[in-house]
Amino acid sequence: MPSKLSLSPFALPSPGLAHFNRVAGSQSGQDKLFMVYQYAAYVAVAALTSKRFGNKARADLALRIEKLRATISDARTLYRLFGLFPIIAWAQSLNDPATQPKDKQHLLINKLQAWSMMAYYPLEHLYYLAGKGVFKISPARIGKIAVWSCRFWAAYVVLQIFHIRRSFQLLGEERTRVVRAARERVRTGSATSDELQREKADLQRLAAQEKSLKNDCWVQAGYLPLTAHWSLPGGLLPNNAWVGVCGTVAAVAGLNGVWKRTA
Repeated sequence: MPSKLSLSPFALPSPGLAHFNRVAGSQSGQDKLFMVYQYAAYVAVAALTSKRFGNKARADLALRIEKLRATISDARTLYRLFGLFPIIAWAQSLNDPATQPKDKQHLLINKLQAWSMMAYYPLEHLYYLAGKGVFKISPARIGKIAVWSCRFWAAYVVLQIFHIRRSFQLLGEERTRVVRAARERVRTGSATSDELQREKADLQRLAAQEKSLKNDCWVQAGYLPLTAHWSLPGGLLPNNAWVGVCGTVAAVAGLNGVWKRTA
């Protein structure tokens, strides 16, 4: 049998390596892989430069880790320069009865999220390019634009928390309907094997959706303090180590979601 994950070119085809290639080959997967390093690097640098564990060799290593982190951070921002266009397409789909969410609360939340992202992306593009000298804007002005950009991102995160909460409510209601219908058919003796199999499949689908929502909870749990931190001129978190911890939580949970979707 082929191994689950083999990096040897002389081994049989590896399903694990094929899965990793699917993740790394997708735009979302690449971004999450880079994100894991970007935020974990903050924690590593803090540890390597601490008074307790730091020394000259570790300080040199921390400097090299930080340089790669900065490069990755810059690249991730650059790759988002076209991020506004999918948001516009998503916003347009929310106006189409065939593709918009059937639940009115979900629809309202999604529309508010679309507006928040349509404000976030242009502001991020503006402060990023201004920081590179493309636009002539004072450093103080760039800082204000960056803060407002993050505030719109924070608004999206808060709205996503409400979206998750509503999704849990709808899943609970649907699960209750499926279970009640199954019990009623069993009680009246009208249940067929096909119906029971279909109800079992429905419950498995609902369980998978609930698991995905729980994973999204971890993503937003990492993003919420980060966006709040960057939305305040003086910040919220005490140091970059905490930025790294929160970002790593969001990155790992996000990567886990991409990994499962590409299984």
